[in-house]
Amino acid sequence: MNWVWFRNDLRLSDHAALSHAMSLQKPLTALFILNPEQHQIHGEAPQKYEFIKAHINDLVTRLKKLGVNSVIHTVGTFGEVPKFFESLVKNNSIDGLFFNRNYWLNEMKRDQGVEQVMLAADIAVNSFHSNYLLPPSQVRKGDGGMYHVFTPYKNNFIEQLKAAYQQPLPIPEASNKQELSGDSPEMLPVEFKLSEYWPIGEAAVAERIKSFLQQANYQQERDFPAIAGTSSLSPYLAIGVISARQCLAHALKVEGEAAFNSTWVSELIWRDFYNDLMHEYPKLAKHQTFKASAKDDWVRDQELLEKWQLGQTGFPIIDAGMRQLLAEGWMHNRVRMLVASFLCKLCLLDWRQGEAYFMTHLLDGDLASNNGGWQWSSATGCDAAPYFRIFNPTTQSKKFDPDGTYIKTYVPELKEVPAKEIHDPSTDTRKKCTYPEPVIDYTQARKQALNWFKD
Repeated sequence: MNWVWFRNDLRLSDHAALSHAMSLQKPLTALFILNPEQHQIHGEAPQKYEFIKAHINDLVTRLKKLGVNSVIHTVGTFGEVPKFFESLVKNNSIDGLFFNRNYWLNEMKRDQGVEQVMLAADIAVNSFHSNYLLPPSQVRKGDGGMYHVFTPYKNNFIEQLKAAYQQPLPIPEASNKQELSGDSPEMLPVEFKLSEYWPIGEAAVAERIKSFLQQANYQQERDFPAIAGTSSLSPYLAIGVISARQCLAHALKVEGEAAFNSTWVSELIWRDFYNDLMHEYPKLAKHQTFKASAKDDWVRDQELLEKWQLGQTGFPIIDAGMRQLLAEGWMHNRVRMLVASFLCKLCLLDWRQGEAYFMTHLLDGDLASNNGGWQWSSATGCDAAPYFRIFNPTTQSKKFDPDGTYIKTYVPELKEVPAKEIHDPSTDTRKKCTYPEPVIDYTQARKQALNWFKD
């Protein structure tokens, strides 16, 4: 009996470990290990955990149709997983273990512990690259070092990606030689409250990406939060319901070779870049700045932080973004940059407080991408925005939400305010709508920030 271990790859298509295991035509069991305490340690959103459980339930049913039984087990933390495998080996006949690789610090320690257990039991371990476009450490400078600037990294990346590109793997065919034994595990209790925004399953995701690539004008529309101009695939990429290679394949099918140099595929490469950085520099997983010389004497103001968290800053575009996060477990990417710049560069609050708060609420909470985005915004990271790049919330609002549609969706107090005033309502309007005054004076805060960063 072979076992395939599902982790952050909750799909059947383009699943290298599953495909290779099933190609052997031997009985196969799928293993799912829940780590509720690890989710809490990582500060991940409770709804993300429910999202994962919902997709496990979906996979268990679909795997049964392929002739694959499933086992679901709960182990508190990653550190306890190797010990669980000791009992698994003791109580089961296992010929081989198959899984797709993870590249972050805690995950790699877990996997190394499991591999030692299997090696001691003389059981073959088969691991595969599956969740990113290219394995980390593959794209390097001539001297073997990691790129610290994205553009040359991307240029090298695209060359290697073209040379190594392969079509995504299809869903494996069911094996007639396999005989199912035992009952399926009980379905996990799920309290996922965001299915209105994020439907469950690969079929729904496939429909979403096809619709996006056929209808959206990503280059022109991606910065306008009131328009459905982005793919909205990040929650599914975060837990592996769709792979980056599948995304690229869809883009190539629609755009041909030009897709390699498209803006959307560039965003997928950013995802690889941040993963590569997290793998190369484990300190990033420990709340340390990429730039050792970065400013670190941030302001501490709990009241200001809470107003930002709850969308009560008095800046409509900022409050709309923070309230979207609370309502949907997601935020438009342009607005993410605005709220991050607001927190770090206008309020001078520690970027790590923003990073942690995002992780606690984002359905697409991804350690590498979240950390990379926040360090980029706070001028502390690799290829970060320069310290003097400070977004003006009001002018950005006028530019990217001109008629206030996005603001009115998430800040209902301002629903009746005309477009010409909604980006910065007057004091009288704010009183009438019970909407707060700005928590900072932008001009003064910008000047203070520039002096602080220069110091």
